[in-house]
Amino acid sequence: MEIKRVTLSDIPKSARPLTACIGYFDGLHLGHQRLVESVVNDAKKDGTIPSLITFDPDPWVVLRGMHDPAHLTTMEDRARIAQQMGIECFLILDFTEAMSALDTAQFHALLAELGVTRLVCGHDFHYGHYGSGSVETLRAQDAFALTVIEPITYDGVRISSSRIEQLISEGNVALAARLLGRFYFLRGHVARGFRRGTTMHFPTANLAMSDHYLLPKSGVYAGLAAVDGRCHEAMINVGNNPTFQNEQLTIEANLFDFDEMIYEKPITFYFIDYIRSERRFDSREDLIWQLKSDRERIRGLFEQHPEWKEEPLCV
Repeated sequence: MEIKRVTLSDIPKSARPLTACIGYFDGLHLGHQRLVESVVNDAKKDGTIPSLITFDPDPWVVLRGMHDPAHLTTMEDRARIAQQMGIECFLILDFTEAMSALDTAQFHALLAELGVTRLVCGHDFHYGHYGSGSVETLRAQDAFALTVIEPITYDGVRISSSRIEQLISEGNVALAARLLGRFYFLRGHVARGFRRGTTMHFPTANLAMSDHYLLPKSGVYAGLAAVDGRCHEAMINVGNNPTFQNEQLTIEANLFDFDEMIYEKPITFYFIDYIRSERRFDSREDLIWQLKSDRERIRGLFEQHPEWKEEPLCV
């Protein structure tokens, strides 16, 4: 897959016409995936390049002055998922104040210059200066064809990034996974921790994130940890370890039946189900007893759900 950066002064030309979906696509959830599927199917029919157009930074950074907002996925995550779905060209628009100031006609011209001959968007897509562009203005232009995808719902409620963010913040990662079409994950590398887990025979891999992901609610989760190309059943903790009164929040996983040295290696934590909230224990012995109980509960869940370690939920 080609990944191209687009600025107003550097608009890459395409050798073939593009069928492209457009949006910020945080999470690339099931609603977004319907747009991607439409692109891939249409591109197969007419020989165009299946493409995805997104923005960097998050438009709210420019339009509302937000600083480093947390996201469900990084740009790298979105590109990886899009490629797995059949996208061959991933276009990242450099969303500056100048680009945000383009009127609708100028934005249409930009897309046409990129080679777009069919655009796929959601019913509520807005663009152009102060969001003046909408599905109605796209339908009125003649620079490219248009496909509009209606909302995708789950239990009668529209699937959206904000809905998924709320679920994750509440610890409901199981429902979030149904709306995402995969488990929610955090990527990073293994950092050195306090080694308290090792002394209690529950060694943990501590996650150091290089990107600003939205963090799940503090607590203990059933999950998976992917390292060196393999997924391992795991017990994941998010929080401040109140028994030890940590000041800094940590994200750490005890990988089951695993004793390799993996410091500094890339690792991905997948959150499958919320087990319990964090709490302070009166002694290390009480904490160890609870960890053993948590581990056995999680092992039992994996025995009931062997599909949890299969694609597409683990990507």
